[in-house]
Amino acid sequence: MLLGKVPKDFDISTNATPEQVHRLFRNSRIIGRRFKIVHVVFGQEIIEVTTFRSAVNGNLGRNQIQNDDGMLIRDNSYGKTLEEDATRRDFTINAIYYDISNFTLIDFHGGLYDLNNGIIDIIGDPHTRYQEDPVRMIRAVRFSAKLGFKISKRTADPIKTHSALLLNVSNARMFDEVNKLFLTGHGLQSFHKLRDFGLFNLLFPGLDGFIENKDYQAFVEYALASSDQRFAQQKRNMPHFLYTIMFLGKFRALMIKHYELNESRIHQVADDVIADEICQEMLMEQNAVTALPWQVSADIRKLLKSQNELLNIHDQNAVAAMAESNILRASFDIFKLRAKFEPYLSPYIRFWQPYYDRSSQRAEQRRALFNKKEDQTSANAKGKQKKNKPAEKNEGYKREKATSRAERLAKARAWRAAMHLDP
Repeated sequence: MLLGKVPKDFDISTNATPEQVHRLFRNSRIIGRRFKIVHVVFGQEIIEVTTFRSAVNGNLGRNQIQNDDGMLIRDNSYGKTLEEDATRRDFTINAIYYDISNFTLIDFHGGLYDLNNGIIDIIGDPHTRYQEDPVRMIRAVRFSAKLGFKISKRTADPIKTHSALLLNVSNARMFDEVNKLFLTGHGLQSFHKLRDFGLFNLLFPGLDGFIENKDYQAFVEYALASSDQRFAQQKRNMPHFLYTIMFLGKFRALMIKHYELNESRIHQVADDVIADEICQEMLMEQNAVTALPWQVSADIRKLLKSQNELLNIHDQNAVAAMAESNILRASFDIFKLRAKFEPYLSPYIRFWQPYYDRSSQRAEQRRALFNKKEDQTSANAKGKQKKNKPAEKNEGYKREKATSRAERLAKARAWRAAMHLDP
């Protein structure tokens, strides 16, 4: 809000433990083992509630556990004050608190100064903080790409030194972080900054030789810029599209190598079999870093193979199958991106464009029908609530309702006192 932007969500910090928060809000759940937080469901929103953290010190107990590299693999040691909690935040701009009781900002680490000057600066010793949680290096890059801020020298310098620590982070967490880097409107800037810090090759193993190719790099940049534009138009970007863009250069190079080898074979191997083997090898290598959900992997495989299938316009059965495929639009979108750099694809673009348009129209019709059903369901639910609402015909009923509300408030205050939640 200080930057004139609409925040995606609000995080709440409290001295109540996750268990206490969970007991207070029935529609909540505790998530995370390494770092417990509470998700409170409020209407259509999920509000993240965290407990004050205490500083990491040499006397680690069972609530704070580090591995041999200094990474905190459990961090549920709770603090008592806001200032103590602020020291555990990653960057100064993320350690600015808003006190709703008196509508004031609380800033212990100069976050407002850095915010106004466009600086990403880590709190504490950078080496120690990166060892505690290597994902902070990714977050520094992401905030810099998203906000257009400069990473301070002391924050940036140790990144290349500690970059290998990212391999210790769970691949499920890394999948989420990569999505945040590339799918939320600043993918092109993230790509450039990751390469500047030598992090791209860690996130996408085995692709460095292909990304170094200037022509393919230009294609990736063009595709990421297109994805950023989609996000600005409030359209969703999907993980399978991102990974297909990244994998496509290597996939095509390996397929060309297969074609050359096949020429000298007595018993030739079917292209489809080889394509599956290449996809499997690439996906396994990537899964070691980012845990690709099964459906995402399946869609990546389909999209990669479909780039060859779109060239097969003289086989009526193949054309009919592709025209009815649920990946036609995504596959054709990639095909059109390629056409900017591969002019020979233009006739194929003209051939498939009518099929693409019809598929888009059907998708729009399905979306409109779904939204209509959702609106009707919502209207029916509201009507039912209104119908079941008791009539407030007399003052006696209102007094009774007010009394019950007062009783509930009294019970809530008593509970807070018993749980030591009040200051």
